[in-house]
Amino acid sequence: MTKAIKVLSALVAVFMFLSACIGLFYTNGGEHFFVTNIYGQQIELFGDGIYSYNSLLKVGATKGTDIVMLVVSLILLVTVLCLSSRRYAKLLAAGLQSCILYNSIYLITGVSFNRLFPLYLVLFSTSLFAFILTVSSLKIEACFDEILYTKKLKGTAIFLIVGGCSVLVWLTNLVPAVLTGAPTGFIEIYTTEPTFAIDLGIILPTCLIAGVGLLKRHHFSYVLASILLTLFACVGLCVIFQTVVQTRLGIVLSIGQMTGMVVSFVILGIIALFLNYQLLKYAK
Repeated sequence: MTKAIKVLSALVAVFMFLSACIGLFYTNGGEHFFVTNIYGQQIELFGDGIYSYNSLLKVGATKGTDIVMLVVSLILLVTVLCLSSRRYAKLLAAGLQSCILYNSIYLITGVSFNRLFPLYLVLFSTSLFAFILTVSSLKIEACFDEILYTKKLKGTAIFLIVGGCSVLVWLTNLVPAVLTGAPTGFIEIYTTEPTFAIDLGIILPTCLIAGVGLLKRHHFSYVLASILLTLFACVGLCVIFQTVVQTRLGIVLSIGQMTGMVVSFVILGIIALFLNYQLLKYAK
C-alpha cells in the first residue's frame, strides 16, 4: 500500500469520524417545529443540532448512519496504518472507502445545507480519490490465489445480482410519483431523493456487472465483488441503527416498510459479511 493511499485514507477516516461525531453529539438545545413544504404539506423538522433543518425521518436515517460510520472510519484507519501489510488490506480498504464515499454523496446532496458542508465536500473529494487510487493500485490478475479463479462462485454471483435488484424496491415510491405527478412519500422538504439515483443508477448496474462477471470468471469481477460485499454489509448495519434511531424519534414503520426496506437489507448485509469473509481468505 503506497504512502499516498495511506495518507488519503487516514484523512478520509478522520474527516468521516469528525462529521459523524458532530452529527451525533452536537446540540443547540432546539426543539421540533413544523414547516409547510412546496406541496402544501406540514412537515415536522428536528430543530436541534447540525441536522436542525431536516425532517425526523431524514435525521433518524442520518444519525443511524453516523453511528456506523464511526466504526467504519476507525476500521479503515486501523487497516491502512496497522494492517497494510496483510494480504487483504487493499481490498478491505477499498470496500470501506466505498462505504464512506457513498455516505459522503448522501451528505452533500441529500441533507439540508448546514455549516458542515465544507467538511462534507472535503470528505467526498478525499474518499473519491482514495478509492480511485486504491482500486487502480490493485493488481487485478494477482489479487487472489489462482485456485479462486477456477471457481465460478455461483452463489456469490447470484447474491450480487439479487442484492443489486433489491434496490428496485425504490420503484414502489418512484413509479407512482412519476405516473401521478404527486410527490413521493419520502420527499418531505427536499427537492429530490439522491438515494434513488445512487442505488438505481450506480449500485444496481455495478452488481449486475460483478455478478455476471463472476459467472464468466472475469478477474476484475472478483475485486468488484469484494468491494460490493463490504458495502452491502455496511448498508445492512446502517439499516439496523437507522431503524433504532427513527423509532426513538417516534417514527412508526408499517409492516410492509419493515419487511421490504429493513429486514431484507439486514439479511442481505449478514449474508454479504459471510461471503466477503470467505472471499478475502483467498486474497494474496
